[in-house]
Amino acid sequence: MNDLKGKRVLITGAAGFIGSNLARKLLETGAEVHGIVRESTDLWRLAGIDSSLALHETDLQDFKKVKKIITKVNPQLVFNAAMPHGHPKLEQQKDYLTNSLLSTANILEALSATEYDCLIHLGSSLEYSSDNKPFKESDRTEPTTFRGVTKTATSLLCEHYIKSRNNPIVILRLFSVYGYFEHFSRLIPTAIKATLSNKTMDLTKLGYSRDLIFIDDVVEACLVASQTKKAIGETINVGSGKQWKNEEVIDQIQAVLGQKIKVNIGSYPKSPSDKSYWAADTAKAKRLLRWEPRYSLQEGLKKTVAWFEKYQGV
Repeated sequence: MNDLKGKRVLITGAAGFIGSNLARKLLETGAEVHGIVRESTDLWRLAGIDSSLALHETDLQDFKKVKKIITKVNPQLVFNAAMPHGHPKLEQQKDYLTNSLLSTANILEALSATEYDCLIHLGSSLEYSSDNKPFKESDRTEPTTFRGVTKTATSLLCEHYIKSRNNPIVILRLFSVYGYFEHFSRLIPTAIKATLSNKTMDLTKLGYSRDLIFIDDVVEACLVASQTKKAIGETINVGSGKQWKNEEVIDQIQAVLGQKIKVNIGSYPKSPSDKSYWAADTAKAKRLLRWEPRYSLQEGLKKTVAWFEKYQGV
């Protein structure tokens, strides 16, 4: 990724799970990295690199401020990683949708007045419906969760700007990303922390599956997509192409740590996104990006555990 050296890069949601990992890797490449964060955002994920990147505090729903930042930075590459965490409760759904959709609209509109090389929009596998076969990008989007509906809406908005204004946008549909700086409430951090602290963890009933993809692989896919001209205007799955049941993930973590996890099976409520089958068809990513994951689940978990032990000190 030497061709990223010196490039002006803007990351929305720079203090989030994926955004912060992108920022770290981009700084390693020698890029000039700018991040947009809310004034109230906890910057713990940026510890150690906050002095090396330029942070701009604003609410992405404020178009005038967004336009001012984009005009000032004049980015060549933009990574849109801004999205509220988790699945909203019923009373939160209106604000959740408004925040995500308006933020994306403001970014797209502000960028339309500039010349930039590429916007990478981070979509989600939740845009798909349930199925019993790997999801292809050509499959109909029929989200079954409100988060999925919101992600679909922002991706459709990007598609509109691609078709109506010929904007250089790539939509990456991410599957279940795990690794450094992941939100602690999610499955893998919860299981690692429970094991290291010798505590019991609650787990859903058996059989729910997900396509797990390590954060280093996701970051690489984002960077490769941003440098691949034939990816412009395309929607591309970013997953491992394999699925793992929750209980199988627990087994893998036990193997990495060399100790048992105390689990209360069936005591954790079903998430809106829990399905019995969930896997990506990765053929398009291999063909267009010449990209495929470098890390197996066990390899990714080993790196995650090592980071967790060092960073969290548990």
